[in-house]
Amino acid sequence: MDDIAKLFSDIGEPLAAGLFEDPTASVARRFCRGYRRMYEECTLAEYDPSSCLYPYGTPMKEGAAIQLDYCGQYWIDTDILKEKSPDAERIFLEFDRVQNSFVTGEDRQEVRKYACGNIEAWNHSALDFDRITAEGLTGYEKRILEMKDEDLKAALLDLLKGIRTYLCRSVEYLESVNAAEKLINALKKVPENPSDTAYEALVSANFMMCLDSCDNLGYVDGWLPRYWKGEDLSKELRDIALNIFRGGWSLTVGPEYSELTKQWIKACQGLPRPMVELRVTPDMPDDLWELALDSIFAGYSQPSFYNDTAILRRLRERIPHAPEEDINKFAGMGCTETSLSGMTFSGGIDVNLSVLGVFDRCMREELSEHESFESFYEAFFKRLHRAQDAVINSINNYYKKRAEIAFAPLRTLFTRGCIENEKGYLQGGAKYTYAMPCDSGIPNTVDSLLVLKKLVYEDKLYTPSEFIAALDGEDERFRALAAKCPHYGVADPEADRLLSGLTDRFYAYYRKAEFSLGIGFMPTSHQFVRHIGVGRAIGATPDGRHSGEPVADSIAALNGKAVDGPTSMLLSAACFDQEMIYGIPILNLNINNTFSRSSLRALIETYFKMNGTQMQITCQSRETLIAAKKDPEKYRDIIVRVGGFSDYFCNLDPALQDAVIARTNFTE
Repeated sequence: MDDIAKLFSDIGEPLAAGLFEDPTASVARRFCRGYRRMYEECTLAEYDPSSCLYPYGTPMKEGAAIQLDYCGQYWIDTDILKEKSPDAERIFLEFDRVQNSFVTGEDRQEVRKYACGNIEAWNHSALDFDRITAEGLTGYEKRILEMKDEDLKAALLDLLKGIRTYLCRSVEYLESVNAAEKLINALKKVPENPSDTAYEALVSANFMMCLDSCDNLGYVDGWLPRYWKGEDLSKELRDIALNIFRGGWSLTVGPEYSELTKQWIKACQGLPRPMVELRVTPDMPDDLWELALDSIFAGYSQPSFYNDTAILRRLRERIPHAPEEDINKFAGMGCTETSLSGMTFSGGIDVNLSVLGVFDRCMREELSEHESFESFYEAFFKRLHRAQDAVINSINNYYKKRAEIAFAPLRTLFTRGCIENEKGYLQGGAKYTYAMPCDSGIPNTVDSLLVLKKLVYEDKLYTPSEFIAALDGEDERFRALAAKCPHYGVADPEADRLLSGLTDRFYAYYRKAEFSLGIGFMPTSHQFVRHIGVGRAIGATPDGRHSGEPVADSIAALNGKAVDGPTSMLLSAACFDQEMIYGIPILNLNINNTFSRSSLRALIETYFKMNGTQMQITCQSRETLIAAKKDPEKYRDIIVRVGGFSDYFCNLDPALQDAVIARTNFTE
């Protein structure tokens, strides 16, 4: 054993020890060996007799400073590592600097120059549960043995040994504690071998999902229904949902509607995660509608609704070579990132571009140079395209560099295409690889442009310098005049035309860009929690924002501006050109439980007929949320939707709580 590997082994750091066993080996060999050592030595989770599945989360070594991570390959607690060995800390941090040197200083500076967020390249995905349950590890071994790349073959076989060791350790442990015989028998069969029953398929999927840090189950209708014989799986589905809740994100159901679909929705009720993504078709059964609405009005914020017809049509257009069976495996991974389940590598959010930040900078630096609104608008778009170029270039550079120095073992082995293409998951091996840039503040930008157009260029009430001075000075007359200007969210023709033109032009620019590693750029528009930080970096803007306040958390109207009701708001949202947002543009809708159930269904169906993509609904009164913020102990179970994800309201940062409270809350 290498001296460095022995150092890490002696202090109880198996992942790091494996990485340094052969420092001259390829990155694939090193990471697969590191993962194998972790599986061999990780602390096994204590068996829970109330659960019919095992294990319950990511394999971890108790007391270790370096642990597995589903996206970043590993994570480090430097304090623990330094306490164990200063030499080990120094050595591993040197290794880590190389492993995470994906972003050059030049790229970072260029991105920030255009008011964009940091390069994140976050990634959500589901393993290929379809193939895992149908073939088992034995099927994967056969595929690996057929590979011509001897180095990658050896790496993946090494990883497979580690997984099998972990599986054997788990079975031996379960036998030692007299666990349920049904569970033991299932794990003696799967995931090593193909599944024959729905229970075996769930045991297999759960085991593999926990290896992958419980990120996502993806499109569950793609693999579970073939094993289901009509039995009640409520307990099993609840248990796997709880495992996702421990560290993961989402699952997608429909349009293979059945009693199993209902079981999934019921199993996830009362949990903020997994986010249940319901693919809605025009003929979705009434009883499923009723169940979904029951769940919403019970305050669970589940499920979110996805326009299956529109999403699949856009994917066919964007990936014309994809067979229909692949397109049909759409799932909104993570918060809601478009994926063809089990066969995709895509950035969750590669870079978040602050559209409002670009507008604000343009307004402050060159408004006085333009004698017409049209001239200013073109100058704004010139800057916006430069910002997009910065995003495109930084993403391409990032992916190129990461492909050279990083490796994702589990996802390489269990994402379709990687074995066939003999390439790592981060090297473009997945069957479908694309980038997903995001944006913030488009609704704010549209409203700001409308105010500027009206007060400076049409009514000529302010010169450019007076306009900015009044804006920054919180001038009451200015704010009153701005509030009377046309705005997005009330089906105003001028506002909706401006929105439609801006979004069409903005997203079309990404459509034309080339991607270094795969299909291309598939932009999305969801905020997660970024609308808070993006807003903090921007001064007061003409849309009515005060300096530092959040930007829009979805493509819905700005808080307090949907004054003509939800129907008008959705009519405006439908003018948001969503055809080239191949990721999922989030629309938040907050309602009170007095809202009409039939009206809510009609709103969703009408919005989808107008090509709207997605709707996520929070059903809590503003008064309840305010009370929950003041006295969280009394309201621990309240769930709300945030910027694409759901969570317990009391777990949110106070700034996020305030942003949710500030939304327009429709009562009828």
